[in-house]
Formats: sequence, C-alpha cells, structure tokens
Amino acid sequence: MLASVEKCLAWIEGQMLTFDRGYNGVYERIRIDEKIRVNWVRPDCNTEIARVLTLYKQVTGSWKYEALNDNIKSWLARVQEQDETSAWYGSFPFYLVDGYDWYSRTGYFVYQNDNGRILQGLLHMHELEADEKLLNSAVRLANYWVSLQRPEGYFYRNDGRTQSCYLGQDFVGWLASGLLKLSTLMGNETYRIAALKAFDYFLTLQLEDGRMRTSYELMKREDWRPLSSETSKAVYAFSVAYQETGDPKFAAALEKAGRYILRLQHQDGGILNNDEQTKDAALQNNEQLCDLVYTQGFALMALYEAWKATNDEVYLQAAEKLADFLASIQCNGESPLWDGAWRGSYNAATRQWDGRADQNNHIDEGGMYSVYTGWCASTIMYGMLLLNKR
Repeated sequence: MLASVEKCLAWIEGQMLTFDRGYNGVYERIRIDEKIRVNWVRPDCNTEIARVLTLYKQVTGSWKYEALNDNIKSWLARVQEQDETSAWYGSFPFYLVDGYDWYSRTGYFVYQNDNGRILQGLLHMHELEADEKLLNSAVRLANYWVSLQRPEGYFYRNDGRTQSCYLGQDFVGWLASGLLKLSTLMGNETYRIAALKAFDYFLTLQLEDGRMRTSYELMKREDWRPLSSETSKAVYAFSVAYQETGDPKFAAALEKAGRYILRLQHQDGGILNNDEQTKDAALQNNEQLCDLVYTQGFALMALYEAWKATNDEVYLQAAEKLADFLASIQCNGESPLWDGAWRGSYNAATRQWDGRADQNNHIDEGGMYSVYTGWCASTIMYGMLLLNKR
C-alpha cells in the first residue's frame, strides 16, 4: 500500500502543483475527455493532501515532502477569511482560480461539507504534529459554523453565499464530528452542544435498514452523488461520535450503517454505488459501478474508524480488502499525465473504468474521465497510510 501512496504522490508532484512547487496549492483535477487540468485550487482538497503528507512523514520518517506540505499549509492560512469584520470570518471559500484569482464568482461560495472536511483535516494534522496555527485556524472555522447553526441542527444562513444544499448528511456530518473532536481537544462545551444538536438531526436521516437518506431524496440536489457515498461518510461520522462520547445510540447507528456498507462491498473489494432496491435514491444508480470520487476513499477511512470504534475485525478486514482493490486498479501505463492516480468511476463487473457523474451536473464531477487530487486520491492515500500506521 505504501508503494501505491508513493506513486500517487509522484503524480501530484509531477503534474498537479501550482507555480513554485505548490506556492498556491495543488490543482483540483484533470478532465481526460476535455484535455484540461482544471484550474481550480480548493482549500478542502489541499487540506486533505497536507494531511496525507503529514501522515506520510510520520509513517516513513521521510522529509521528502516537507517543503510542499509547508507551502500548502501557508496557502491555506492565506485563503481563510481573516477579516474579523467580515460576515464570513473564519470560513474557507470553495476555490480560487490558479490558487490566487477571484475572477470566477462561484469560488466565493462557502460549502458546509468542504469546510467540515477542512476542520477534520486541520485537527488530524494537529494531532499528528502539534501546531498552534492549525489549531487556531480550526477554532476560527468552528466558530463561524456554530454561529450559523439553525435550531434544527443543520448549518445554514440565507446570505447568497452559503451553499443551499444544507439538509443532506454530507453537509452536516463532517461539521458535527469535527466539532465533537474540537470540543474534546479544547474542553469547550459550546462546540460539544453544537455537535450533539447536529447529530440529533443527523440521526433522523438514517433509515431502519441502516442507509442514509440522500441529498437527492431530501432536496433533489447532488443528483450525481451515489447512495454509497452518503452512507459511507455516515459510518465515519458515527464512528467518531461513538469514540468521542461513548453514547450507545451512536454505536447502534454505526452498527446499522456499517453493516449496510459491508453489504455493498463487491467480492473484489470495491464499494458498489447501490443495490437493486435503492435505484431511486440518486440518479447515480448503476449497481455495477464503484464511485471513487465520493465513496471509496471515504469508505476506507470510515471502515478504519469503525474498527477503531468497535474493535470488530470485520471492519478492518473490509478496509484491507478495499485498499488492496484500490491498489490493483491504480492507473498505470495509461498516460504520464495521470499514471499513479485513480479515475473517478470503475465497473466492478467488467473491470474497466466506466460511468459518468453528469446527472444534472454539467461539469461531470466524477466518473471515468475525472482524475482528482483531493476527494479521491487524497482520501485513498490517507486510508492506506492509516492501515500502514496501525
């Protein structure tokens, strides 16, 4: 697995850095069919990559990527909203063009799920290597989202800039579990209260069979995000919640969601999008496909955390099987532009790259022609490194 991580890091270093060894971060993805490297640089993707580099140094003892990691962390500090008079103080934007330019207004948007994953990543890095700058960044980010929390438990403000797809689990679970971790670290009851309120809402999204209701079912949004993604990420959130609180209700929710994801695991190791009974849960509903952008890496992290939370070896075995599958399909001999990475969608039946993520999504955020740094490669590498570290 370490060899897979190093191949992917070599791809990022060789193809995906902004000017001067990532001074303005790492680019989001390649679109193979469009023959472009997307010029977005996203704080969420870069936080995930910095987390990989931080854990890689701990696992291997190598300082090879320390300068790149420092560049990414410095970029993250620059793009977090620093103006204390701003209504968005502490938040992170969706993206900057080439890492520095605002000429695309959509980059201004602030996403609950992206910012929640940034919060988790900052805390993970601080746990690995104590860094007050990262911790202070996490505190500012947490304070921003606590200020936006609604009485129902989710996070939203109707200001024209906050992402309006706020009901789905992906837009609640990352912030809820991040706030719980921060509350433990800081001994801060405000964060704990906010996290538990968010989890009260989050739990209402789980159905009796264990799966989570999707954003498509709740709001007819995120049509291209498969059911496997929504429930895998819930396994992660419930695992963190149970580890942080010891509350049996989170153990029960984890058991149901975890067993559901295990049922979606193909014999080769990949997590399938859905089953025959859940075709209406999203428009991304081909049960032969394994989604790599929204599911596989997050599922790898989730299965590892479920094992940590429960000591149930079935989760560890499933994580190892998934990691082996991902290593086996890593791009090799396709093109020097993306060898070492993973494409966004794979057909478990034909054993070929397959599928699109263009369901009411004109920029095709996933599928066989997308090669992501964050979301996909970063979460896969992080999960593999966790398995190496255990």
